[in-house]
Amino acid sequence: MLRNIEAERVRNGYAKEELAKKLGVTMRTYYNWINEETDIPSSALIKMSMLFHTDVNYLLNINATSGKEVV
Repeated sequence: MLRNIEAERVRNGYAKEELAKKLGVTMRTYYNWINEETDIPSSALIKMSMLFHTDVNYLLNINATSGKEVV
């Protein structure tokens, strides 16, 4: 699960339905992204990073220095 995206969604006061709508996707698509069933398009990652005022690497739990996933 992509915990940082969910944490930022909550921190920024978005309901799951509201965030999905802002991203122009269905709830099913959003759930598939968060549960890592399907890849998130780069355009959606960029949009989320702008909405949350954060870095794409952080949203994906990637350490920018090593390029490895942070567990």
